[in-house]
Amino acid sequence: MAQVIRLEAEEARRLKNDTAFQKFVENVREDQMKIFAESSASDVDAREEAHSIVRALNQIEVILDAKVNAEIILDHKQRK
Repeated sequence: MAQVIRLEAEEARRLKNDTAFQKFVENVREDQMKIFAESSASDVDAREEAHSIVRALNQIEVILDAKVNAEIILDHKQRK
């Protein structure tokens, strides 16, 4: 179990520190925010899709942070 947590944390840190990945995520987020901001009042589907994509990107970041934090918690528990 601890080995899986450490492996997932390392992979999460690698992604969080990868400038290409971060740039890609930021570009997708900006594109979706632009779609949201520039859509007409009747273009509900485009706004909903853009919102869903932004929420998914946010969820990816939350999951990556959770993987890193799980290792921190594991280390703290093992020191006690």
